[in-house]
Formats: sequence, structure tokens, C-alpha cells
Amino acid sequence: MIENNISRRRNIGGGEFEKIIRIVVILGVIFILLHSSPKMALRIHVFLIGYPKEALTTEIGVNKIVDKFGMEKLAKLNAKTYILTEPPFEKATGTELDTFLVRKIGFLYFAYYYSPL
Repeated sequence: MIENNISRRRNIGGGEFEKIIRIVVILGVIFILLHSSPKMALRIHVFLIGYPKEALTTEIGVNKIVDKFGMEKLAKLNAKTYILTEPPFEKATGTELDTFLVRKIGFLYFAYYYSPL
């Protein structure tokens, strides 16, 4: 009985290991595709924080109104700020989520809400 359980653990039967590898590779490819451009990373971030309609419909533009201090900070972070034309409204804080920071890390982009205040 004990030997039977040990042999089952050692030998992942059939194609179970290949299925696991395939799933991990597919999830990795999806992650890379969703973070392959600044706008795509921003859309997925807005979607994941709970605003799917705004993520799919709003237009995204580069925020050109950044003070000198902000420019230096963004350069250090390897980032840019983007604005949404139809931003989501967060009821908890009573603010529009209109400005986001998008950082480039390696070849991937990651978005965060950015409040210049």
C-alpha cells in the first residue's frame, strides 16, 4: 500500500506533466501579451481595479502636463503618465481616476494610479 502511493507520486501519469507545462506556458504568454504595450497594460489595470466598461471604451493619451520635478521623478522610474478621456469615478474617494503612471520594467509595462498631488 505504501509502496503503491510512493510509486504514484514519482510517476506523474500519462500527459499530466505536459498539461501542467502547457498551462503555465499559455498563462505566461497571455501575461506577456497583456503587458506588452503601455496602453494595453493601462487597460488591463483599469479592468482589474473594477472598471471594465471604462477599460474597453476610453481613449488614452500621454499626459504632457508634468512639472519639472515630476519629469525628473518619471525619468528615474523609466515611466510616463497617461490620461483617460472618460475616466472612471471612484465613489469611495469621490475622485476621477484620470491619471495613471506606466512603468517599463525590462520589456514589460505596468500601470498604477498616479495622483500628482
